[in-house]
Amino acid sequence: MKVHQVILKKTEAFLKRHLGNKLNIAIEKYDDGYKETHLSITDTDFRISCDDRELTIGNGFNHQHFNPEYDDINEIIEILLNSLTKRKRITEYYKSKFHYKTKAEIESANGEFSELSTSMTWLFPFWKKTKEKVIIEKNIIDQKLIEQEIEEIKNYVQQFV
Repeated sequence: MKVHQVILKKTEAFLKRHLGNKLNIAIEKYDDGYKETHLSITDTDFRISCDDRELTIGNGFNHQHFNPEYDDINEIIEILLNSLTKRKRITEYYKSKFHYKTKAEIESANGEFSELSTSMTWLFPFWKKTKEKVIIEKNIIDQKLIEQEIEEIKNYVQQFV
C-alpha cells in the first residue's frame, strides 16, 4: 500500500470513530482493475478520494490533486487536516444568475483566510455585472478530538520525507 493510500485509510478510521454514520464511503471498481475510494461527510461539501496514483481533497466542486511522488506529503496532510478542523469561506461569483466561479479558502490560526482552490467555467456572460455570495462553513470536527490521530498520521508520513 502506498503512503497516500495509508493516509486515506487512517483518515477513514478516525472519521468513522468520531462521525459514525455521517461518513459515507464509496468504492468504484472497473473492469480494467482501476479502483477509487471516495469519502464524504453528510451535510458537508467535504470529500476526499484516492486511487493508485494520487489523493484528491476538495470541498464541493473545488478540489486539489496530490501525487506523493511530486507533491510535498506534509502539505497534503496539512490541507487534509485543515479542511476538517478549520472554518472555510466559500465565495461564489455570479454574472446575473449564472454561477461561473467558486473560490474556497481555509481559515488560518490567526483568523485570516488562505486560498485552497478556485474553479471556473470557460464560457460565461463576462459583460454582466459580477455578484458575490459568501458562505462561511464551520469546521467539521474539533481538532482537539483528533489530535492523537493527527500526530499518528504525521509521524507515519515522516518516514517517507
